[in-house]
Amino acid sequence: MTIDLTCQKCEGTFELDVQDLIDGTEKLACPHCSQKAPTNIQEDFVSALTEMRTQVAALGKRFAVSMALETEELEDELDEDEESDEDDESDDEELDFDEDEDVEDEEDYDEDEDEDER
Repeated sequence: MTIDLTCQKCEGTFELDVQDLIDGTEKLACPHCSQKAPTNIQEDFVSALTEMRTQVAALGKRFAVSMALETEELEDELDEDEESDEDDESDDEELDFDEDEDVEDEEDYDEDEDEDER
């Protein structure tokens, strides 16, 4: 399995063999201008490729698998997911704020009861 890449810096195109990336004999770097992927991103990418290859092999027992990924498509999907996550977080923050107020009210109530009992 091979991956076709286009460098964002020099716009040069090149191809990498997935097995060479997994084996570590090939690095994710542009052969034209030497632009490199950061180590942590390359490690995560290799890990994801390894898992994907395993899952495709399992699916291959029942289905022929062919896929093409375009960076632009993924960016659009990730932007939508991030917007959805931000909406969820703002809802959570509102809930947390309300819960804190309830706790303070309960504490005040408990203190008042304690004073009445004395």
